[in-house]
Amino acid sequence: MLTVDGPTWCPRHNEERLKLYANYKAHHALLDTLADNPACSDVTTILGCTALPLLKEWNDCLRLKYNLLTRCIEARVYFSERFFGNDMDFGHKTFWESLVKKRAEVEQFLYYVETQAYQLILQTQNALWVLDRDPDIHESGDCSGYDDDSLGHDASFHSIESDRGAVIEDPLETVLREKSVEFLEKIRSRLARYCAPSASKYHDERLEVIYAYVRRAIFTEPALMFLSQSYDSVMALLSDDNLDLVTLEKIWNAVKTLCVHDIRDAVDDVLRANGKGDYVMVLGGKVFKEASGEEWPLHAWGHMMAIYHCYSCLRTTCKTIDEVIAMTRFALFSETTLSQSCIKYEYGFDGAKELILAGFIPSDIPLSSPRHSIICTDSGSQSFGPVWEETKRNLSLYGSLSLNDARAQAFVNGCIRHPDLMVMLRKGADGRVIRSRPVVWTSRKRHARSRSALTSVPWEKTRDVVRCEDDDLEEAQPSGWSHEKIADCLMVVLVDGGDGNMGDFVRKLVEIWCQVYHVKDQKELYCALETPFVEAGELEHCTCGQHEVTFALPITQGDVMSAYESLWGTPPPPWLAENPNRFRLATDSF
Repeated sequence: MLTVDGPTWCPRHNEERLKLYANYKAHHALLDTLADNPACSDVTTILGCTALPLLKEWNDCLRLKYNLLTRCIEARVYFSERFFGNDMDFGHKTFWESLVKKRAEVEQFLYYVETQAYQLILQTQNALWVLDRDPDIHESGDCSGYDDDSLGHDASFHSIESDRGAVIEDPLETVLREKSVEFLEKIRSRLARYCAPSASKYHDERLEVIYAYVRRAIFTEPALMFLSQSYDSVMALLSDDNLDLVTLEKIWNAVKTLCVHDIRDAVDDVLRANGKGDYVMVLGGKVFKEASGEEWPLHAWGHMMAIYHCYSCLRTTCKTIDEVIAMTRFALFSETTLSQSCIKYEYGFDGAKELILAGFIPSDIPLSSPRHSIICTDSGSQSFGPVWEETKRNLSLYGSLSLNDARAQAFVNGCIRHPDLMVMLRKGADGRVIRSRPVVWTSRKRHARSRSALTSVPWEKTRDVVRCEDDDLEEAQPSGWSHEKIADCLMVVLVDGGDGNMGDFVRKLVEIWCQVYHVKDQKELYCALETPFVEAGELEHCTCGQHEVTFALPITQGDVMSAYESLWGTPPPPWLAENPNRFRLATDSF
């Protein structure tokens, strides 16, 4: 291949080199023409300024200088790496280091300007309480259910270089533009994933939750809060195609790192019936200081599950047993797939779903262990001959119910009356422990000199018994707010002394729930539990006309491309439409 200026570069790469250098010189010339403003380069002056318009003027000046310095720094690095094998001589390296030092100084002044403006904005709204928030009060775990793959790995997204007459761009300009588009489309595609189906009556309410979610991402970040003053809504901000790379990256990082408690607060911002309380206005909406404390309708949990797909994390936002029950009910009724990393809500036993839907929240439903065993042991030198040991084990379930549900007490009473079951319970942390029998035991052993002699030893007289102690009821307490146990509940330990395995035990409990609800079987119990929520509109169903099958309406729009176009008013970019799974749910692989 022919080269230009000697054997180093082909014509295409030589033109890239020349354009990169020309753009670097142009940006550097513009940087040299910028007049220094002593006021925005003095910390004392900045911190003493009380005029927001003046701070905005300084911010614009510093931001321009910062962007030009960044452009020059990256151009020199890119030029050296791509065309000279990263061989930067001493003079060029020294000059590059001076640019880096200047940018660090500008960045420091930007921080002071943005922080001062942030405080003025909050002070104007009487919302200085925002500054007192503990940013680390809740951990931001990486289990929202969405992955964070970069678009840059897909060749279809990058510009295609060609020698056949195509216009050759400055390669750095191309890279920076593509990075900006990458962050913008990450934001837009992520939010489109949260949208409810167009057929849902809560579609518009979900949009308001999405806007509140973005406001929660903005209001604790000084630079973004300062920027938000130039826009009147979330959509106006995120529809601006002229946002620079630094800003877009900040918005993306703010949005993706919101923890599950922030999401709960965002939903509460939208659904609260009482608009009273301290708040700060952000992008046309209110961000409240404190949660309303109001009881949520069942469908509200669908808004949270659309944004966060980890059941264990969602449990940490529940402050009461009633919230745990409601959230779990919605997940099961709506058939929403959630990650169950630490805490489960789905078990492989027939009837377990109905058991939980009725309001029984188990700590676990373990697999069955052997109920009965006989072994021969060597008693050692203290006695003569072997000793036979027979062990009888009961199955047990630890769980919690609501103190506000009369049916929960009726269920416990039914368990007490059941001939196979033993019950230990306590109502609330300060309640007294109640046992259905003097001894609620989980295993006991009897011993004899021969196998045949075991039957002559009455079980009732054996002293080798494992009993349920009062402290065992703590295991029945559900995990809730910030992983703390919820003690204000009806704690129960259920022990099955009858025959059968864990599946049989679960079916016995479901039969008791059927008696409580006055229904014949498990199917009717499910219907009795679901119907009130369907009639109230809290659960949405749709019917497939072709097969005449009714099923739960999904909580999110399955066609992400359609949701994207509906949300942003424009079709997604071709490279995204070709691969809609680019921002797929991480939970798709569970």
